[in-house]
Amino acid sequence: MSTIVLKFNPSGIGECLYTELIDLSSIGSLEIHRASIIEFNRENQEWEVRDRNKVLVFTNKSRAVCLAWEQQHFNH
Repeated sequence: MSTIVLKFNPSGIGECLYTELIDLSSIGSLEIHRASIIEFNRENQEWEVRDRNKVLVFTNKSRAVCLAWEQQHFNH
């Protein structure tokens, strides 16, 4: 299991990758935004990770590798 990083800014707003390991709603109302999109590129035959601005940031033939990369990259 990887470590979940929950950061709070000076105004008290928390930010993290969403997880159901912690009941985040117990500390307040949630506002959720996607950190990335993982989709299969049929032409390249690879999975692609794109950030919220749709910029390609990682590719791999394995979706599991892309999910692990996403967790490590965006969980800081």
